Amino acid sequence: MVVYVANEPVVLKSKGYPTDLIRVDDYMTLVSNGLITNEDTIAENPDLVKGMVRAVLNGISEAINDPEEAYRISEKYIEILEWDDYFIQRQVLTESIALWQGPRLGASDPTAWSNMLTVLKGMGLIKRDVDVTKAFTNEFLP
Repeated sequence: MVVYVANEPVVLKSKGYPTDLIRVDDYMTLVSNGLITNEDTIAENPDLVKGMVRAVLNGISEAINDPEEAYRISEKYIEILEWDDYFIQRQVLTESIALWQGPRLGASDPTAWSNMLTVLKGMGLIKRDVDVTKAFTNEFLP
């Protein structure tokens, strides 16, 4: 099955199911989760975009630096954490933090975008070439 590597394998292992992971990133770097806006907002309100990026990166940095506090804060907003298994969900957070590590927090890799285009074209989900350099920007990163 196709899953988020930081979540389902942790849950399956905790329930005694053996897992054999084939990690996409062992073979190819693809685009992952990110923030999305539109060109009008970027042009008309770049300070809003910059502030949003700064706030998200600050939250991620704080979670990396103090995962336990991040978990406690999340319990206030994610109802399932109130009754879900603490040790499983803390491991999910630990696995997620490992994925966030990189040379520049929040930066989008141009190669990942090119690879993603190749994959999506190969699947028939995109029919034509796209200039991937216009699909993302790192200009709002601190």
